[in-house]
Amino acid sequence: MSSTDTTIKVPRRLRDRISERAKREHVTLAVAIEHALDEAEELEFWGDVRRHHSTLTDEDRQEYVPGHALRDNLDDAGDDALSDEEAW
Repeated sequence: MSSTDTTIKVPRRLRDRISERAKREHVTLAVAIEHALDEAEELEFWGDVRRHHSTLTDEDRQEYVPGHALRDNLDDAGDDALSDEEAW
């Protein structure tokens, strides 16, 4: 063990769960714990995003999504006038 390693006591059942996950992922116990924490933090982040978005009013949403930016304008006749040599 290096000087930065720390030993923690966990219940045997938890150690076995971590060990099974590490085996499935073909990683060490430490990496399995790190992956689990990363996944938990990502789920928490997206949960926060969903909660925040659920509180937005229609007016708030207009600030986040400009009306013309995310729409396809497939009826634009100018698109048909572009030649092969012209850059988009």
